[in-house]
Amino acid sequence: MNKKSLIRMLPIIFMVILSGCQTLVETNIKLSELQTLKSNKVVNSDLYVQVAACNDFQDSRKESSSVVQSKQTIPSIFEDAKYVECFMKEFESYTHFTIPTVLTNGQVLDANYINILSNQKHLLSVGIPSSIKSSIERVKSNSYGMTALDLNIQISLENDTQTTVEFRALSAYVNGSPIIYDKASVESSKSVKVVLSDVSTDNALENGSSHILFYDSQ
Repeated sequence: MNKKSLIRMLPIIFMVILSGCQTLVETNIKLSELQTLKSNKVVNSDLYVQVAACNDFQDSRKESSSVVQSKQTIPSIFEDAKYVECFMKEFESYTHFTIPTVLTNGQVLDANYINILSNQKHLLSVGIPSSIKSSIERVKSNSYGMTALDLNIQISLENDTQTTVEFRALSAYVNGSPIIYDKASVESSKSVKVVLSDVSTDNALENGSSHILFYDSQ
């Protein structure tokens, strides 16, 4: 299953491979929330982990071993992750979690949660604290079942203002179209889906943050 297929299968979004299974984190943000940030604000993101099955093969009343594994592993990586359910969608099974995400103007970054940054120059940046990176490495070294990491980040940005907002995107997919560095926009009352490239995500993991959308006037 490729990246675009997974994105079509789940509503919106962040991504990890757990024992070869894909995990997707989804965040929905209103533009007005970013433009009026004066202090950090915690919002919930959805995280989906692809599992082999929701129920045990021999006894459907029991959870499958892959569900049990994801329920143990995800909270050890993402602090305060809460398990919601396991469900099937188009013949694939997923466990669903919620995780806290921090909206910030960048003056104070949260050291425990993923940060989504916005200020007068950068419409959208993503910060990944070292604690999450360290947790991922610890899980891998402890052989919890994580064999690879492919963290993708997608954010659905709703323009709830009265004007069209123009911006430049850097190394990202915007509404499914790959952009290295080019102009894009989101009309009033419309939404735009932004998916970080592998380079942007890896940079956020290695260096703490990646700038994704810039106001075009800058």
